[in-house]
Amino acid sequence: MDLTVRAGEILALLGPNGAGKTTTCRVAAGLLTPRTGQVHLAGRDVTHHSPVHRSREGVLLAPEGRGIFPALTIDENLTLHLPDRTDRDAVYGRFPALAARRTVTAGSLSGGEQQLLALAPLLQRPPKVLIADEPSLGLAPRVVDEVFRLLSELRDAGTALLLVEEKAAEILGVADRVAYLSQGRVSWCGPRAEVRADRLTEAYLGIAAQPSGPGNRTEATRP
Repeated sequence: MDLTVRAGEILALLGPNGAGKTTTCRVAAGLLTPRTGQVHLAGRDVTHHSPVHRSREGVLLAPEGRGIFPALTIDENLTLHLPDRTDRDAVYGRFPALAARRTVTAGSLSGGEQQLLALAPLLQRPPKVLIADEPSLGLAPRVVDEVFRLLSELRDAGTALLLVEEKAAEILGVADRVAYLSQGRVSWCGPRAEVRADRLTEAYLGIAAQPSGPGNRTEATRP
């Protein structure tokens, strides 16, 4: 796999279940060490840097299933990211629903509120790289829109974002570039404007449909 995510850009990584999307996230975040190849951050080899080391260098992972501590309160969760009260007050000003329930345990929040709690601190201190694995998983459409607005703001602040999604429609609305992953390999990568329906079909089904017409059969070929 050869994949580059640039500062101030959203790269959408699409593919079916089992394609290797979560594994890619874990390798990029340092949770898995590749047997071969290298992981670079701003031109430096960080292949053998631990997840903690990479986090301190500005590489953050927003894992599938929310990145919060459910037994802690909203305010305690925010304090872990933002020890300065001024920063937390800025988050509460932006998200009054969190402010009104700051003493409530994060595990009692809805899935959408938990995702906003996980992402909100990043707006105050944008990371160099954010790796988000299925950020819209299980969320209502209204909350999905808000999540993608937050991710777009991080992009505008200069963060390099690698977003993994199975639902192509939502992520194609914010992505700058798109990569298709199939069986652990990038089958195509390019600007969002060049995404075609047949490429999307191939990425998700592993087949490329041939056009039907007089004298032609409609059949599927393996890429």
